[in-house]
Amino acid sequence: MPKVSSPQLVFDAAYRCFCRNGYRRTTVSDIVEEAQMSRPTVYKYVGSKEEAIVRIVQSRLDGAREAARTAAEAAGTPEEKVLAVLAVKLDVAIRLWHDSPAHAQELLSAATAQAPHLVTTYTAHLAELLISALSDATPDTAKQAAAVLLTFTRGLEEDLRDADAVRRELRAGTRMIIRGALARPIPTPA
Repeated sequence: MPKVSSPQLVFDAAYRCFCRNGYRRTTVSDIVEEAQMSRPTVYKYVGSKEEAIVRIVQSRLDGAREAARTAAEAAGTPEEKVLAVLAVKLDVAIRLWHDSPAHAQELLSAATAQAPHLVTTYTAHLAELLISALSDATPDTAKQAAAVLLTFTRGLEEDLRDADAVRRELRAGTRMIIRGALARPIPTPA
């Protein structure tokens, strides 16, 4: 069994506190108690709950970015590639909803507020993967479709109590958007 580093133990403890108490109600004292480490040791790795959530977001999004790239490379058709990328994005939110049904929305909002640069970079990376998958469309159409697909997926993340239903909606909506993006334009009469 691999040994878990002290920083990872602190980040894991912070994540459990955030999931159990919500972001606003979690304190560094809660993290110290959960990590079962001394306050100076915890402060060595995170000086505040804001820093803790940024480090957690960074770790989660780094993993999701790599998973999305790998999923896109393994998929075949443009539709499969797009769905694979968006499924990874959705799964990040589903996991959070699973880990903290009572505080998932608060944690997503806190992550966006405390680490906007990380969220923006992650979203831009996903957009690049989607645009690449839609290379059969015109560049402008691929860019617009990627933006619509990301907005659509973000909307699905609002309520993930029934993850299977949301995954079905993701497949159906993705299929419709992709088919529209890849359709040949209908010539207008002169």
